[in-house]
Amino acid sequence: MTNTFIDQGDKTFDELISMMGDGVYCVDYLGGMTNLEMFTFTAGKAFEVREGKIKRLLKDVVLSGNVFQTLNNVIAIGNDLQHFGGLGGCGKGGQNGLPVSVGGPHVLIDNIVIGGK
Repeated sequence: MTNTFIDQGDKTFDELISMMGDGVYCVDYLGGMTNLEMFTFTAGKAFEVREGKIKRLLKDVVLSGNVFQTLNNVIAIGNDLQHFGGLGGCGKGGQNGLPVSVGGPHVLIDNIVIGGK
């Protein structure tokens, strides 16, 4: 599979952060994996959000969960869809470097596991 992504919604980035209240804002990724419907990935950067405002940089943030439950927990989607092509390839299942791109809008998700159970 090359690309699967979430289409853009109607919320601005500032609206999403405000709606979050208290939480964690994750930017980019360092790596991840899937095992059937389960996933885990490490955020490239992550920030603590308090009372709808970005406060401080966090270290070593890992997110994990069930893909289907996580998609059901999407609260809002940003209007800022972006794609960045040519950044890597998929070798899963012997596809040997199938070209893929990354991207998507900001997504506000409720009840995601951060750091493990």
